[in-house]
Amino acid sequence: MSWGEWLAAVGGVVMLVALFLPWYSTGSADMTAWQAMTVDDVILALTAILAIAGAFVVGSTRLSSMSVAATSLAIMPAVVGLLVTVYRLVSPAPPVEVSLQIGAWLGLAAALSIAVGAWAGAADDGPTRRSPAAERRAAEEAMARAEVLTLPEEPVNRAGS
Repeated sequence: MSWGEWLAAVGGVVMLVALFLPWYSTGSADMTAWQAMTVDDVILALTAILAIAGAFVVGSTRLSSMSVAATSLAIMPAVVGLLVTVYRLVSPAPPVEVSLQIGAWLGLAAALSIAVGAWAGAADDGPTRRSPAAERRAAEEAMARAEVLTLPEEPVNRAGS
């Protein structure tokens, strides 16, 4: 996995944690993202899950052929998650006077790391993905999974002669 894919995965984990931490404070009460938002929290959770899943696909040897596609597909949700997070910092979910708490700032850091990580991971063709050793390993794995058919040694005469 490239550093971008690691960054996106870590950002996904941090985002999931941040959703359960206080995002807003209204004097005496703290509200988590789950309590304060109706749809945006689900969008952020899905963004985090997609970032983690993309890293899992990249790291999985069985799904290695999908690695660049998984990372590339994570870019759009990452950008949407970043925009939602910034919007919720500028315009907090409860329509009252609130102060931002640790969850909001961690959410912003996580959204930034998911977006930057997905972008960098999709752009990275790195030497580990196109080295001769990686090509040999992929060819050996493909041959091990391939079904080899053998031809009969003598042609079969169907005319009966």
